[in-house]
Amino acid sequence: MKQIEFFESLNNESNHRILLWPALKMTTGDVVEFGSGHGSTPFLKKYCEDEGRSFKSFENHPDWSKKTGSNLISDWNKLPLMNVDVLFIDHAPGEQRKFDIIKNAHCAKIIVVHDSEKAADHGYQMRQHIKLFKYAVEINTLGGGAGAMMLSNHIDLIDLVGQSNNGFTITKCD
Repeated sequence: MKQIEFFESLNNESNHRILLWPALKMTTGDVVEFGSGHGSTPFLKKYCEDEGRSFKSFENHPDWSKKTGSNLISDWNKLPLMNVDVLFIDHAPGEQRKFDIIKNAHCAKIIVVHDSEKAADHGYQMRQHIKLFKYAVEINTLGGGAGAMMLSNHIDLIDLVGQSNNGFTITKCD
């Protein structure tokens, strides 16, 4: 899959692909998604198929699981640690995300998280866990839309700071 295809129909709800692309390019191993959707699952699946990489998607909503072909689960806490190269976190309930960030901080080489903007942190409470990571970068949508973070304890992300794609600029997390 080419970058132009990966960024097709990019918008506020799928801006996490701006960070998923470099995460995929900086790694070569397994990719896992927590929370499926039209803005991520088909793109990750196609990219991994083209590159011969393993991809698994997990979803706790039966309708979304069926729509996207994801593995239906009943309890996020029953998933094992994810020793993978890329873990994408965008699942419901949003309050679960912080626990999965903490749990996988040293297992996944790179974690990409959606809905990380400061305005949403009163509910999601993810930003306080940035300090668990050696490297952390983010993008934010102009006008206060959804944000996304890329976190790692294994791969230096600092060279991404200042890069711009489709109007989104990657900055260091504060």
